[in-house]
Amino acid sequence: MQSDIGILMLANLVYSFSVTPIVLVGASILRGLLLLSGQKREFEDWTRNKLMTFLTIIFLPGTLAYMGIRYLLARVFGVDVEDIGSSSTYGEINVFLKVEKPPRVGVVLVVLFLNVVAAVFTAFTLIVMPVMIYIETLWVLVFWWIALGILFNCSLRSGDLSLILASLRNKPRSGTIEFIGFMVIMGFIYYTMYMGVGM
Repeated sequence: MQSDIGILMLANLVYSFSVTPIVLVGASILRGLLLLSGQKREFEDWTRNKLMTFLTIIFLPGTLAYMGIRYLLARVFGVDVEDIGSSSTYGEINVFLKVEKPPRVGVVLVVLFLNVVAAVFTAFTLIVMPVMIYIETLWVLVFWWIALGILFNCSLRSGDLSLILASLRNKPRSGTIEFIGFMVIMGFIYYTMYMGVGM
């Protein structure tokens, strides 16, 4: 049983890595559409986007799990955290990374990428593991609900883009090299995964 779980977790990790770009793009598009659905002008209520607020509340456990992963990775790689809180404008909560003193571009890209990979891996683990250990259906649904909340948060944020741009401005030459290098490496890895080495 333990060996089966180990094999399953390894397969889950490989699968999570392979689908990370798809999840990232899909979640970012969904998030963008939700933000565009908000009020375009000054808002009279406490939030500009009631739908985003509603989904944030519904998926709160998954959001907190995603924030925990984001915070842990930021600390491990030395990325300063500016604040952990909510935004009344768009009705969401997040771990806000500090833009004033950005780390190297390569570090930022690695942290943001690993954030999504770890989140996708955690979500898929919560989807698969409850079925493997045969727990009650109610708990399976709870784990799936948390997993869906984690996947909902796997999007590229405007603050992430600001941090990347700040890192590029801080060290333009080396930052550009690191950015291009990261994209080339990721492009090669995913090309070989999707298309095969022999093609």
